[in-house]
Amino acid sequence: MAGITVTEAEALMRKDLNAMKKEYTKMRDIAEKRIKRLRSSEFNDTSAYKSHREGFQKLRDIDKRDFAKAFSELSKFINAKSSTIRGQQDIRRKTIRTWRDQGLNLNQKNYDKVIKILEEMRRQKLVYGSDKVIELADCMLYLDDQQTNEWLDHLDTLLQHTEELQEIPNLNGYDFDEIMDMIGD
Repeated sequence: MAGITVTEAEALMRKDLNAMKKEYTKMRDIAEKRIKRLRSSEFNDTSAYKSHREGFQKLRDIDKRDFAKAFSELSKFINAKSSTIRGQQDIRRKTIRTWRDQGLNLNQKNYDKVIKILEEMRRQKLVYGSDKVIELADCMLYLDDQQTNEWLDHLDTLLQHTEELQEIPNLNGYDFDEIMDMIGD
C-alpha cells in the first residue's frame, strides 16, 4: 500500500475526524521511532531519512486545513518500505543484485559511494553509463566524507577519467589538483 492520498484523507475526515486524529497520533509515534532508528543507522544518508529528519508535526501544531495533507504524508511514510531499516537493507540488496545481474561490479562495499555519485549526477544533470559510475565509486572507496564531497564537486571531470584513476593504487589523501596532475588533465 502506498499510503492515503490527500483526497482520501479528506473523505475520511468527513466520516470520522476523531478516529483519524487518534490514528495520526499512533502513526506519528511509529514514524518518529523509525526516523530515530534511521538517524542512528548506516542509512542516515538516505533520502527517506533526509526528507523526514525533522519528523512529523504534533497533532496540536497542525492547522485544520492542513490536516488531510499531513495525514497523507505521514501514511505514505509509514507505508514506504524505505522508512524501516529492514526495508533499506532489502532495497540495497535488491539494487546490488540487479546491477550484478547486468554484469556491473556493484557490491556492499561500493554501494554508498555509487548512490552518492548518482545523486550528485542527478543534481548536476550529468549522464554517464553505470560502468563509469561504479569504476569511480571503486576509486573513491577509501576517501573520507570531506574528500568524497570534494570529488563530487568535480564529478564530470572525474567520470571522464575513471580509467586513469583506476591505475593509481591509493587515491586517499590527494586533493583534486594533485589527482588532475596524476591523470594528466
